[in-house]
Amino acid sequence: MKKPSKTINVAERAKQEASLAKELLSPLVGLGLTFNRMVDNLSGKVSATISYPEERRSYSDRFRGAHILTARADGSPRCVACYMCATACPADCIYIEPGEHPDPQIEKVATRFDIDMLRCVFCGFCVEACPEEAIIMSRQTEICEYSREGTIWGMERLMRRPELAEFGVGFRPNDELVESRLSVAPKDKPRIKMPGRVTLKEDVEMIPNVTFDPHKD
Repeated sequence: MKKPSKTINVAERAKQEASLAKELLSPLVGLGLTFNRMVDNLSGKVSATISYPEERRSYSDRFRGAHILTARADGSPRCVACYMCATACPADCIYIEPGEHPDPQIEKVATRFDIDMLRCVFCGFCVEACPEEAIIMSRQTEICEYSREGTIWGMERLMRRPELAEFGVGFRPNDELVESRLSVAPKDKPRIKMPGRVTLKEDVEMIPNVTFDPHKD
């Protein structure tokens, strides 16, 4: 037998629980919390401010940042120009031109691979669609250029990534790349627990403020 639903009158319960002491002390409780937080902020015990760019948040290894084109053991691009990433891309920002590979065991290779970073929405669909582990993502968040042409990353820019040493590898099909190679090996940075970062609920990394030139090693 189904039990009848219980109806609670919130207004009547509030009248029953109301008292003069609660009405007088409730504002003081709120003021006490505000005062304690003010003291913590002034003393440096608690601070929610990150001094960017010297301090940056510790992003996840699955972060979807700027793309990376991986290479084979001989240094050639791993992309086989299957167009699966370009087909899956919802922003239509990937352009590929195929060509013949000198190795007869490899049917095709991409002779041109461009990504329009202004149109990209960083969804990671291209990484999930790639059957060759040829395209992955990094944890690089800073993509700034002075011209429209600079936002279109070609194959050389996507493969030679000096930023990886600082930002690291992001979203990828496997935690450990099975057969793919990277131009720059990401270095392991020790995570430093910054003082006063109680309200962030996370660790904070110290990263040097370095401006990378993609045309230089």
